[in-house]
Amino acid sequence: MKTIISITLFGFLYLLPGAAQQNDYAKLKSDAEQFYAAGSYARANDVYSKPNWLIKNRRGAQWSNTRDTAIVVLTLNDYLRTSKELPPQLTYELLVNETSIATKQITGTDAFGAPSKFEIPREVIRDGANEITIRRTSGDGPLYFSAQAKFFSLEEPIAAAGNEIFVRRQYFKLINHPTLLKGFVSERVPLNDGDTVKSGEQMEAVITIEAKNNYEYLLFEDLKAAGLEAVQLRSGENLYVREIKSGALTPGSAGVLPAARGSKSSLMNFKSTNNFTGRTRWVYQELRDRKVALFIDHLPEGVWQLSYEMRAESPGAFHALPVLGHAMYVPEIRTNGEEVRIRVLD
Repeated sequence: MKTIISITLFGFLYLLPGAAQQNDYAKLKSDAEQFYAAGSYARANDVYSKPNWLIKNRRGAQWSNTRDTAIVVLTLNDYLRTSKELPPQLTYELLVNETSIATKQITGTDAFGAPSKFEIPREVIRDGANEITIRRTSGDGPLYFSAQAKFFSLEEPIAAAGNEIFVRRQYFKLINHPTLLKGFVSERVPLNDGDTVKSGEQMEAVITIEAKNNYEYLLFEDLKAAGLEAVQLRSGENLYVREIKSGALTPGSAGVLPAARGSKSSLMNFKSTNNFTGRTRWVYQELRDRKVALFIDHLPEGVWQLSYEMRAESPGAFHALPVLGHAMYVPEIRTNGEEVRIRVLD
């Protein structure tokens, strides 16, 4: 396991609570313009609550256009000037589990340098809780930090996780029942982890996405189990993601999809149009050997759902690895669903 501590002077560029994520971009831009024109410390405090939303809505290294990018950069520059965070004089010590890792002095010449990164030796990391302490030994001024851990997981099945977006995949068997007036009608029968399906049976993959903000250029990759194939043969056919009404969601699941918080009891099995708001977004679907790639150019905040049909083919016991999703130009906004194990019978 590798753990990296990143320390910088400008914390709002890296990690801050998302207190202003619901603000509309036009209002944010207006606030930035007013603050830049006034140059007051009061406006600085107002802008300080919004950088988390603003930074996450960058497009690569810029905002929606060159004018907006210039206004935002000038605004943040004025904030740094009025808040007097540019000329710090301080010294700090980094400790992990009471073991000193590094001591560093920061001056005004370090203001525009890259954040200091410290790799924590493996022998310092212990099982269970680990205590990271950043102790100021001299000087004053704010100090911001973030921690990153990379590890290889042996858990089975892999659990769901996400940052700002969350995804859940559920499999259903499609059982046809004859009716007097409508012919054959398909019924969704849930396929839980470890369940079986017969070769040749039709299935449906239902993918539910929760977006905590308005996002653009999202990619979701549904990694197929080796014994399953998509019924659709050609990429690019019409596929839409539909918004689910908040009243249709399971009570208590607001904020995070049930799968993302460890609950497997709630089925996102919505068929009636009464469960949807009527808003849809077109999805570009690419059918590949090992996955189905789903591209969404714009997804507003809310809970959305799409589905496509599959067919069980090769007998055996298979692992359907998690659905992977991320913002293509802001990779920190990402998610993965749960792993599902399926057995296909001949």
